[in-house]
Amino acid sequence: MINLKEYICTVPFEILEIHDNSYFLCCTSWLTKHLPTDSPMSEMWNSDEAKDIRKSVTDGTYRHCDKNKCPYLSQLTNLNTKNLGPIKHISELAPEIKKYIGKSDIDIEFGPKIVHMSFDRSCNLKCPSCRIESIMASGEKVEKINVTIDEMESLFSDSIETIYCSGTADPFASKSYRNYLKNFNPKKYPKLKSIHLHTNATLWNEKLWNEMKNIHPYVKSCEISIDAGCKNTYETITRLGGNWDELISNLNFISTIKNLQNIKCSFVVQQSNYNEMEDFLNLMYSIFKHKTKVFFGSITNWGTFSAGQFKLIDVCDINHPEHLLFKKEFKKVATNPYVFHNMYDLMDNKKVII
Repeated sequence: MINLKEYICTVPFEILEIHDNSYFLCCTSWLTKHLPTDSPMSEMWNSDEAKDIRKSVTDGTYRHCDKNKCPYLSQLTNLNTKNLGPIKHISELAPEIKKYIGKSDIDIEFGPKIVHMSFDRSCNLKCPSCRIESIMASGEKVEKINVTIDEMESLFSDSIETIYCSGTADPFASKSYRNYLKNFNPKKYPKLKSIHLHTNATLWNEKLWNEMKNIHPYVKSCEISIDAGCKNTYETITRLGGNWDELISNLNFISTIKNLQNIKCSFVVQQSNYNEMEDFLNLMYSIFKHKTKVFFGSITNWGTFSAGQFKLIDVCDINHPEHLLFKKEFKKVATNPYVFHNMYDLMDNKKVII
């Protein structure tokens, strides 16, 4: 058995997600507790809520974490896998984090190393798993987003090592993010090592990329969200407004960017696409080769579905009528070395689907 007191997640000590009127220390679908919404950004990092979250990952309870949806925690608790990215054995912790174990009531002396720019939801697509209507910021909303960018830089640019843009929008579709990337000034970020782009890639073509030359040395990783293994599913179900042929053309261009060495291709598993998981894996590998990791994630209800609708869509639920068919497809990809996922509760310790 794994003793969770011996394994510390470093994410709440390193990451701040800045959303529109809310803040998080981890992915919002994995972490159930968020930071206060009625306080300024300057008070988020060392708020009482932040301290409580950090305590929960150092006292062994992980009480604010979804132990199945978090792929790292799910591996640890279901498979006893111990090489888990941000989750470290206590003996492997960096000294600046280790000293806060058991001292959850004191302020952290350093700022976030990784900041997620998640405060603009503008996107050129309407994906049913994410939103029920098209979202594109304009007018006063754009002004507010630009103010937030300025505040982020003012508070945290001295500590930021990685900029993550964006978990809630497309960085190339958002007017504010696009201008930020085009006019990026690395001198404002003395410790910056990387910029991670999270995108649907439909606008990531060579022309636009060449308008963002200042970020080129820093873009070493990205996540491309697709959720389909064929043209019909992509254009009519998972990526409304998307063009499959343009996507594939852009993916082939992205594969030529030399500095980009880690490409995560994500696929939200649902009733409409689970039989395309193997096709998706093979397609992504054919384009990106060893640079790619394919993430299969169980669908989350972000309020876009009624409870009844979600039951019909969530094929990962053991009560779904197609769950056994899903497991048959999942078995084809689950142990592939280029795959990771958050469905380890469907596997036994021998990595066999049960």
